[in-house]
Amino acid sequence: MSDDRKCYYPLGNEAKDVPCSGEQYTSCCNMGDLCLSNGLCLNVAHQPYQLSRGSCTDRSWGSKCSQQCSDVNPHGGCSITNHFFRDDVIKYCCGTPIGNGTNTNTTVCPENKTDFFIDDAKPVLGHAMLANVTSLSASSNNGSNGSVACPVSSLCHETAVGIGVGVPLGVIALGAIAWAVFERVRANRLKSSAAFMSPNMGMGLPAAGSAPGSQAHTPPVELPQDRQVVEIMEREN
Repeated sequence: MSDDRKCYYPLGNEAKDVPCSGEQYTSCCNMGDLCLSNGLCLNVAHQPYQLSRGSCTDRSWGSKCSQQCSDVNPHGGCSITNHFFRDDVIKYCCGTPIGNGTNTNTTVCPENKTDFFIDDAKPVLGHAMLANVTSLSASSNNGSNGSVACPVSSLCHETAVGIGVGVPLGVIALGAIAWAVFERVRANRLKSSAAFMSPNMGMGLPAAGSAPGSQAHTPPVELPQDRQVVEIMEREN
């Protein structure tokens, strides 16, 4: 059954999103996004994978709408980016963190806004990208139960899945893997864009490569004894 309810951004302008639940007032996400139970959206259909604040069916943006980042880019959506990750403490920014002008070893949220925590969440079935997914099944049996794994593409919502049809653990893994990839990609992008920062910076982003201070190297290779010096000089000329 189609849902013709309209969605709105914080300023009240209409968004081309779809509701994330059957409630009168609920958050909305893009058709190709995963609706999350914490009211946010997660794009896993294409890169860059992105967590964001979408829109809402409540034009006045009441308590049923996501309040996180509602004051940032209020006429549209807002990306939400990992800012701090250390000792299982994870904080996020509205938008992309920027370098701190007073301390080159740290970053801050845009406009000096305070970073924040995000509640744990699960993908919402039956809406947006999972519009045709009605249940999750832990069964790996591909026999008579007709289990169908939802592919990671914008066509996912067009796949007909009957009521009661189970979906194997691949769909559950989809959200977890996409989230992990999103966090790592955003963290690595932040580190590469701030070349002046050290691997042990205060914001605590996980290292993208090997342990700090270690460098891959290739041992020296001895030239073959039968190669003449004159040949090497000719190559250089």
